[in-house]
Amino acid sequence: MRRRRKYDFYLVVFLTILTVGYFTYNHMSAESRGVENYSEALEAYKSSDYEKAYEEFAKVPSGSTLKPSALFRQARCATNMDKKELAIKKYNRIVHSSVKSSIAPISEYNMANLMFEIQDKGAKKHFKKIIKKYPTSDYAVASNYYLGLIEVSNPPKSERGLKKSKNRAFIYFKNYLEEAPDGRFALKTIDEIKKLGVQLTNYDNLLIAKSYYANGEYTKAKDYLSKTTLAESWSDFAKNEYKLGNKEKANYYAELGLKKHASNTPNADVYEVIDNYIASFPQRRDGIIKLNSLGLTSTGADYAAYLNCNEVVASNLKEACYRTLYEKYPSGQFSADSLFNIFMAKYLQKKYYDAQRLGFLHLKKFPDVNSSPAVTYYMGKIAFKLKHYESSNNYYKQVIAKYPDSYYAFRANYNLYKDDGLYPFLELNEKPVVFPYKKSLDNNLVVKLAYLKDYDLVEELCKKDKFIQSWIAYEKENYTISAVLARKGMEELAVKPSFEDLRWRLVYPMHYYDIVDKVKGGNNPIILEAIIKEESHFNPFAKSSVGAAGLMQLMPATYNEVVKKHNLPSDLNAETANITAGSYYYSGLKKVLGNKDLYAIAAYNGGIGSVTNWFSKLIYSDIDEFVEQIPYPETKNYVKKVLRTYWVYGNVY
Repeated sequence: MRRRRKYDFYLVVFLTILTVGYFTYNHMSAESRGVENYSEALEAYKSSDYEKAYEEFAKVPSGSTLKPSALFRQARCATNMDKKELAIKKYNRIVHSSVKSSIAPISEYNMANLMFEIQDKGAKKHFKKIIKKYPTSDYAVASNYYLGLIEVSNPPKSERGLKKSKNRAFIYFKNYLEEAPDGRFALKTIDEIKKLGVQLTNYDNLLIAKSYYANGEYTKAKDYLSKTTLAESWSDFAKNEYKLGNKEKANYYAELGLKKHASNTPNADVYEVIDNYIASFPQRRDGIIKLNSLGLTSTGADYAAYLNCNEVVASNLKEACYRTLYEKYPSGQFSADSLFNIFMAKYLQKKYYDAQRLGFLHLKKFPDVNSSPAVTYYMGKIAFKLKHYESSNNYYKQVIAKYPDSYYAFRANYNLYKDDGLYPFLELNEKPVVFPYKKSLDNNLVVKLAYLKDYDLVEELCKKDKFIQSWIAYEKENYTISAVLARKGMEELAVKPSFEDLRWRLVYPMHYYDIVDKVKGGNNPIILEAIIKEESHFNPFAKSSVGAAGLMQLMPATYNEVVKKHNLPSDLNAETANITAGSYYYSGLKKVLGNKDLYAIAAYNGGIGSVTNWFSKLIYSDIDEFVEQIPYPETKNYVKKVLRTYWVYGNVY
């Protein structure tokens, strides 16, 4: 009996292992075949052979992760072959599948679109369902537009029913404009609203005007703004007239609104009006002075005062200016930066205990703002000067941990590890830009589609992920767009990942480094790479408003001088020639400035004459104090950006 039980037990174990093995093998086989079938089908699809692609996508096994994508592609093939009913069936399989896929929202939206085109009444149900199930998606926004069209396409015959239908359509159309004033259906939506013939309120006219403005239709925007009350639309009047080139009118509305109506206007709109107002003056300084003469007391008054402290007031009066600003607006948008400037003034005056007290206040009141890395870093320097060495090191480590990609992390690292030198990285080890995320349960499908180079579908599924959008732009060789998207994505992260994270390679790609390394001369190639990134974002055809051109943004006169001296090719935009000339030019600056990279970087932006002038005019005891006192805000920020970029490149590669 015991032997029998033992035999039964082993038999059950054997059958279990056999069953698990069988299903595992089948799953792995399905995945392998799915990848192969999908890849072949995608090639046919890209060649516009939709009939063949449809048949090949059908071969993807049901057990494959790629099956929903294959069904989606079959639906696209059917649509391209004008077989809309067949496409609807394929989309319907995805939508009603027991296995929920990330492709479901776009599938239901596409299905509803096709149903709308063939006048299937079921479209309305699906558009409403999309709004309910995916309320924050772009598909929900667009569904409002189509629901409005459905309401007007089959109007009821009764007068009462017609009125209700028009009202529903109007609500749907307004919902669309509120969510997507610059959307691809925005102008069509406005045309549909006009056809309704409904009475427009002040809000409605302003909504339409904002949408016209967002789409660059400034003359039409002006027509609708004229039907609104100035108290609510003054900022829109000012912005619109500025775009039309009517700067006098723009400034009239700006001054009127800033004095009388700014309190009920969103901060972002007020700041944009102020920026336009200042830009309308021949000299920026004159614009700021005029702005502050208006006696502003409402929204925007703190911004005007901040600009005055930052760009107009003399150096010896800045501390008092920032103190007045901080005391008047202790919780305003510019209070953190004002407190930082007071803190720095005390530091530069060597009043370290006063500075330390202000630093404690700043870190407590504003724990994570733009000036936080700087305050944390200088608290480390203060602690060192007060001989609190352990505390000093802790502050430096905190900067590196919390703000790893900041200029102040670069400086903190030097103060912690001085034996490594100011510029510890001398060369880069090339690493490829790859898909920015590693495979997981959440993104398994997207990673597979990326591996198969189905970029269009990946782009559609990940519209809001800037890193994936950046990677797709990179794969399509749109390198400038890729770098900008990745930078914005990284800026939005509250906590920065480690430098091993694949996303950093998109933010800081190694374009043209092979050329840089060949023509570096005696320069640090990473610094040259950093200059290229900050100057042109790797666009060889970049041209500034003052005429600087190419990857290293050289002025024609400077370029011609270097070309003549070193017998280089004359094409300013040619990558190798531009980088070579830039390297020679940088070497020349460095040689004159004591072979110091930091001063050469400042001179590359602000001019060698300015830098030599600052040597005699500024009072400083180390390079930190020199950088913080650079009189040109653009040059000060440029130095910090280039050195930050150098630091990140060195850590990533």
